[in-house]
Amino acid sequence: MPANLSPDYHRAEDHFRQAQTVEDKIEALEEMLRVIPKHKGTDGLQGDIKARIAKLKKQPASKAGKASHSHLIPREGAGQIALVGPPNTGKSTLVAALTHATPEIAAYPFTTRDATPGMMRYEDIAFQLVDLPPLNDDHVEPWVFDMVRRADLLWIVVTVENAVDGLELTRRILASKGIEIEAVKRALVVTTGIDREGAEEDIAIVDELLEHRFTLTPVSVMTNRGIDELARRTFTALEIVRVYTKQPGKPADRQAPFTLPRGATVGDLAARVHKDLAASMKHARIWGPSAFDGQVVHVDHVLVEGDVVEIHI
Repeated sequence: MPANLSPDYHRAEDHFRQAQTVEDKIEALEEMLRVIPKHKGTDGLQGDIKARIAKLKKQPASKAGKASHSHLIPREGAGQIALVGPPNTGKSTLVAALTHATPEIAAYPFTTRDATPGMMRYEDIAFQLVDLPPLNDDHVEPWVFDMVRRADLLWIVVTVENAVDGLELTRRILASKGIEIEAVKRALVVTTGIDREGAEEDIAIVDELLEHRFTLTPVSVMTNRGIDELARRTFTALEIVRVYTKQPGKPADRQAPFTLPRGATVGDLAARVHKDLAASMKHARIWGPSAFDGQVVHVDHVLVEGDVVEIHI
């Protein structure tokens, strides 16, 4: 029976992989056990998790315990997007408006001092936005660049009236740390401040000055202008596909798709469901764009956006 593990389970599993202390590992494993589907297909996995919890509880507690702190944010959702840019461009306002996060927002520069994550919905998936301290020539904490390197995508957030200078400053500071926009790191340029008078003309001027090298995404959290387009472009830029799973004789789970890199195979999906499933699966059946309905396929079949997969072991 397929395990059909949920996105909540995989998020907890990611937390476990990135946990540094015994306490954090136990907490992540207990969350995995809490959210795992309870059926015969997961009996072995549940037993394995319980055994790992018991083994960890016999180990001495970490010296740092819960007092230890890291600025690095464990990845969640369909992709991690780091927000970068000069001071006072509206990064924190975007994160607050698009997620349930509550970053500190003020009219003065350098309000953001820590990494603040939040989840942004897009149709049936969610992206993780991470608000970062602004970039400037005086000083940037090294961990900020670590977060930028780890992120799947960047939003370079600039005000429309200072878009060219803000983009150049951001690119220059990141390049000084070996992070080349587009060459090394994918990015979208998000322009704020489009509610003020004359903003439309400014957008056209900025586009000309940049010689159309970047596609600008003007947004307004006050009117919601551009928000849907920003989400759509983010999904495209992440180069992922949504794949749905089903159990034999049951409808597909349309509420919790797996997100995989473009070009991923049935074997990749099986390994995402459970690390041992790819080796034990006999075949899979596909409904969707990559095959005719119910077609039998094997581990090397390439999945595409919208496929429904039924794994047989």
